[in-house]
Amino acid sequence: MTVHVRPSVDGSAIVPIRRAGVVAAEFCKSVARAEVAAVFERSFYLRCDDLFVCIGEPTISNGPLTLVADMRAARLGLHPGQTARIAEKRIAIGAVTFTCEGCEPWHPPPWPRVVAPHALARARETILRRAALEAPAEGFGRTVVDASEPRHAFARVARQRLARLRAWLATASPHAPSAASPVRDLVGMGHGLTPSGDDVLIGALALLDAVGERCARANLARAVSLVPPGLTSPLSHCFLRTAAAGHVGEGLHEAVVSLMHDDADSAIAAIRGIGHSSGWDTMAGIVTALDAVAAGITPPCAADSRNR
Repeated sequence: MTVHVRPSVDGSAIVPIRRAGVVAAEFCKSVARAEVAAVFERSFYLRCDDLFVCIGEPTISNGPLTLVADMRAARLGLHPGQTARIAEKRIAIGAVTFTCEGCEPWHPPPWPRVVAPHALARARETILRRAALEAPAEGFGRTVVDASEPRHAFARVARQRLARLRAWLATASPHAPSAASPVRDLVGMGHGLTPSGDDVLIGALALLDAVGERCARANLARAVSLVPPGLTSPLSHCFLRTAAAGHVGEGLHEAVVSLMHDDADSAIAAIRGIGHSSGWDTMAGIVTALDAVAAGITPPCAADSRNR
């Protein structure tokens, strides 16, 4: 990886930003001041109110909230609490200035045409076999495949809540209650910056969008967008709202497209490395949404889907 950090005469550094996700690009236009919220090995997050943006090295995936910069994050010496000033296509944090001049916009390509249902069914079965062997015991990855009664309380509750979400997606009408309890019950469930239940919902939103189930996706997006922020971490709440608005990251997009091409192995490879269990949690949401579609969407949703 070639990094093009340019030192200036006063000892500061200028870092070019190469790509900007759609939400991150708007953040740079509309926000004047933010704060460094978290710093990791290859990236860091800026926060302004309830909106987060990730600035990361070229090795991280593209996403709607991501700015990809020519940098080694660990060498910049940034720390939480620092102020970021944003103006004239530049983000200044201490002695480091990120410049958006020449930055390319990033957004995922359109979803492909939906393949035959039997292809999705085959891909689903491969995912279940792989999950049984590879998904971590934590999270939702094993929950969608384990036929026996789960031993741990989390797994038992997770299975019940996935079943409720699946039934709700398959039967909710266009006028379903906005504050749907099957959705709220998943939000914030689990540990980490992005709890497992949140990842499940993001995966389900992406799958429903890709296969054109407009009514079911609209119901889920409406319920997610109305979730109060206190139910999950501020960062994960931002991810949920972004997904509800129709924006997904590169890895998730690749995973769903691979499934639609009957390539479950590539789908798993695209997201299994996300966090400790986040990739498999997201896949659990994809499978849950697939099962809801396979169960048959109720007449109002089905009519909407046929007329798309």
